[in-house]
This record gives sequence, structure tokens and C-alpha cells, in this order.
Amino acid sequence: MFALLLILACCQLWSWPAECAAINEPVPILKSVAKQLSSGTYLFMYESGDGSYREELGLVDSDTIPADGSLKVSGVYGYIDDRGQELQVRYKANQNGFLPHVRYVSVGKAINKSP
Repeated sequence: MFALLLILACCQLWSWPAECAAINEPVPILKSVAKQLSSGTYLFMYESGDGSYREELGLVDSDTIPADGSLKVSGVYGYIDDRGQELQVRYKANQNGFLPHVRYVSVGKAINKSP
């Protein structure tokens, strides 16, 4: 039993440096934009070299008192998963909560995965 545990521990240690090296490699940012208005409204986006991206827009609700912190956020982000498929999430967030819509994008067509 001890020998089996020792072998499993060695296998884990053998694979650990390779996994860490893949995680620690820097990913280039191809495009990046960030803007914020004095009202609190903001926009940011980025695209990276590994196929991941994100865009988000936050709008301050002008019909409420600024102290309420009413903010309407919408955006999209995506990345390439470990199977090589693009996963895309579109979302909205406001006083009613966070509402995501998730889908896999395959060659030429989308496969919806929303509940």
C-alpha cells in the first residue's frame, strides 16, 4: 500500500512542473480599451492572444438617486475550452440579479446551453 501511494505521489510531482509552466506563460493582450465617465458609466474590453475576450458596459440608472448605486451592466466574454471549442457567455446584471446566457460556438453554428 505504501509503495502504491509513493508511486502516485511521484506521478503527481512529475506532472506538476508541466502544468505550472503552461499556466505561467504570459498571454499577449491584442486589444484593450477602458473608459469611465464622471457619472459612473463605464466601458471596457480586451482581446487576448489565446482567443479569450471580454466586453462590458455599465450604465448608471439616471432615474434613481446616485447613492442607491443602481447600475445596469451588460457584457459578453468568451474563451476556447480544453476541447478547442469557443464558449461564449452573454450576461446582464441589475437590481434583479445576474442573468447569463451560455452557448458553445462551433464551426458556423452555435450550440445553446442555456437552462
